[in-house]
Amino acid sequence: MKKSLLLLVLFSLIQMKSYAQNPCPNLPTIEYGGQTYHTVQIGDQCWLKENLNIGTRVNGSVNQDAANGTIEKYCYNDDEANCSKYGGLYQWKEAMKNSANAGTQGICPTGWHIPTTDWRIPTTNEFTILSTSVNNDGNSLKEIGQGADGGSGTNKSGFSALLAGIRYLTGDFYNLDTSAYFWSSTEYFPSTAGNMFLWANGNYVIVNDHQKEDGFSVRCVNDVLVSVLPSELNTLPPKFDLAQNFPNPFNPSTSIKYQISEFCYVTLKVFDVLGNEIETLINEEKLAGNYEITFNGTALSSGVYYYQLKAGNFIDTKKFELIK
Repeated sequence: MKKSLLLLVLFSLIQMKSYAQNPCPNLPTIEYGGQTYHTVQIGDQCWLKENLNIGTRVNGSVNQDAANGTIEKYCYNDDEANCSKYGGLYQWKEAMKNSANAGTQGICPTGWHIPTTDWRIPTTNEFTILSTSVNNDGNSLKEIGQGADGGSGTNKSGFSALLAGIRYLTGDFYNLDTSAYFWSSTEYFPSTAGNMFLWANGNYVIVNDHQKEDGFSVRCVNDVLVSVLPSELNTLPPKFDLAQNFPNPFNPSTSIKYQISEFCYVTLKVFDVLGNEIETLINEEKLAGNYEITFNGTALSSGVYYYQLKAGNFIDTKKFELIK
C-alpha cells in the first residue's frame, strides 16, 4: 500500500512539472503594439499567455479588409472593453495579413507566428502538440473562472485561454464565455482554415476547420522550440536574487538586475538613509525569470540610498550612491 501511494505521489509530481507555469527562457514578456504580453513554456513550445489585441476596431457588420495595410479587429458586441479583456477577433485573411502560407507571422510579433494545425501531418501540427503536452486536458488550457462543471478551467498549463466567443460570418457575435476559437495558419480548403476549439462545459480540445469569414481569437507561438535554444538560456533562475546595481556610484541613472525563481508578487522600492520611501520601481505579480530595470536619480540630491526587493518571502536590501 505504501509503495502504491509513493508511486501515486511521484506520478502527481511529474504531472505538476509538465504543467509548470514557467515563462519562456529569458523571455518572460514582450512588448507589442503598446501592450505587454506574457509568455509561457508548455512542453517544447513557447506561447503568448494572452490573446492578441492589436489593430483598429471595426464593427462586426463589415468584413475586415486584409489588403488595406491596416490591422483591423472586432471587439465582441462592438465594445472595446471586450477587446481589452478577451483580445480582438479576426477573420482568417486579416490574421494572416493576406498570406496563405502555413506558419506565417501574420499579425503576430516578429519572431512569432500563427500556429499550424494540419491534421494530415500531426507531427508538425502545433495545436495538436500543445494538446498532447497537456494530455488533451482542455480545462488545463482555460483560465480559472472560465467554463463550468466538467469544463471548469484549472489553467494548470498557464495557457490562460479565455472563452472569447466568435464573430459569425453574418456579422453577429455569439458564445462569449462559452467557447474559444483560435485560428491556425493552415488552409484546409479555399473557404476554410484550421482552428483549435475549447468549450465551456467540456474538458476536451478539438482541432478542426472553419469558415474564414468568421472572427476568431489569435494566439501566437514562438518561431523557436525551447529544446533547441542554447542550454544557458534553457533554464529558469534556481533562486531569488538581487544584484548590486551598476554603475555604482552613479549619475544620474543605474541598472538594477534581479531574478525570480517562481511566480509571485514583487515590489522593488528605493529609500533614503532615514528609511523614507523615495520611489516604487516594481509593484506587480511577476513570472519566474531574469529582470532588469533602470533607476533615474535626476530629481534626487547626492547621497547614499537603498533599494529593496520583496518577492514572496524573499527580502534583500542593497546600498547605492548617487554622486552629482
